[in-house]
Formats: sequence, C-alpha cells, structure tokens
Amino acid sequence: MQSSDLFPVEYIPQSVKETILAEFQGRHPTVHEVASVPDANWLMLPAMGPTRLARLRSLTEEICEEVQPPVLAGMTVIQLLKRQDRLRTRQEQLQVNLTHNRDQLRATKDELWRRGVAAPSE
Repeated sequence: MQSSDLFPVEYIPQSVKETILAEFQGRHPTVHEVASVPDANWLMLPAMGPTRLARLRSLTEEICEEVQPPVLAGMTVIQLLKRQDRLRTRQEQLQVNLTHNRDQLRATKDELWRRGVAAPSE
C-alpha cells in the first residue's frame, strides 16, 4: 500500500470512519491526507479521542513506513529530532493506555474473584 492509496477505513471503528469521512466532506481520503491532518484538528472532531487518535496515527505510520522505510542516515538532525519527539510522544501515549488497560483488567479479575468465579489476581 502507498500513501497515495485510499485510507483503509475498514480497519477502524464505525464512528471513527464516519468522523474521517465527514472531515473530508464524504470523500474517501488517501493515507497521506489522513496523516497530514494535525492532531489538534482530529481531537476536536466527534468520536476522536486520544486513544483512537493514537491508533489512527499508528495505522498511518505503519502504512507509510511499509512504503518508505526510514533511512536514518539520510535524515537531517532536525528531522531526526522531530522523529524522536514523535516516537517518544507515541510511546508515552501507549504506556498510559497500557497502564489503564492493566488497571481495568486487574479490577475485573478482582471482581470475578469476589464473586467466586476466578482465582485472586497477582
């Protein structure tokens, strides 16, 4: 897949798909167009929160990296710093999501244990 191909909306929740299509006036956007919308703009739209935005960014980055793997040696220092900052931000978002999911899983296991359905969580 190339960044000029249509964005694969079939891989995202229906509400996010509708939000993306609405952002592009009902037109099916390309991967590049979706990737070009600033985070601040996405976060102002209905059905798009930080978690869904992180997933959207992850999907667009995966698609773009498949097409053009980053050639770090050919990048300028500014490009490398921007890439590092973007990756660090993404890592922090994923870490927050992981912690939240882990807490929810632990609470669910504890509740199942209280109800006598499962062993206590570690």
